[in-house]
Amino acid sequence: MRKHTLLVLALAATAAMSACGGPSGSAPAANAGPRQEQAHSSEAKGSLDLSLLRVAEADFDPYGTPEELAADRPIVAAGVIDGWQQGPILRSYPGGPLDYRVVLRMRVTEPLKGVKGRKTIPDGLVYIELSQGGVASDPAVPAEQWKPRKTVEDFEKALPSGTKMLAFPRERPVQELEVHDPGEPLPPDAKLMLVPPQGLIFEDPQLLNQRSGATALVGGKERLSVGGEAWAAPKNMGELVARLKQHGITE
Repeated sequence: MRKHTLLVLALAATAAMSACGGPSGSAPAANAGPRQEQAHSSEAKGSLDLSLLRVAEADFDPYGTPEELAADRPIVAAGVIDGWQQGPILRSYPGGPLDYRVVLRMRVTEPLKGVKGRKTIPDGLVYIELSQGGVASDPAVPAEQWKPRKTVEDFEKALPSGTKMLAFPRERPVQELEVHDPGEPLPPDAKLMLVPPQGLIFEDPQLLNQRSGATALVGGKERLSVGGEAWAAPKNMGELVARLKQHGITE
């Protein structure tokens, strides 16, 4: 079993940040530690602002290839960002600030695994729950009234609708924290999804247009290179999808 631990920077006392889930059933990538350290200096800067997704530190064994992660997940799909909406707002601890979540709507254009016939993905839309980040403290009001530093609109600006992406989600289990506000309603039968640390990949338009020979793909919650060189081998989303299909990830 792989062990994933999230240390939420803005809400350290929120012990239930298990949103990245626990992928299991495959061997850890060799020399994961050194690769994680090297990854911090190996990501090109494009037009997408990924800092809004990287609000937590994850302690995990990275998968060495995209197909290893895909084999270990119930759902794999490529598509585009359809938009963002307010997610659940949770109570962290008595007297503490609220824990805000944001939801990334992904429109599936390439179902690869576990998508077809799944009622919880209505009209080809996947609803991915992510941390909205920390709140801005205000001594003039109770902590429960503190508001998140980043709004839903900030996420849309950082990662705009139409951006190509690939996700490795699973349906969210029962919420372990008390729900203060469920957020924007989902369609009937739809369920929130969670992704592991390596579970979001985007195609950066600026990097794609540079035609430098380097990959235009970037990791969401973690840098793409955290798992090793195989993750950067596909130069664009089409090549990544083709690679997964070549390894039997298709439906």
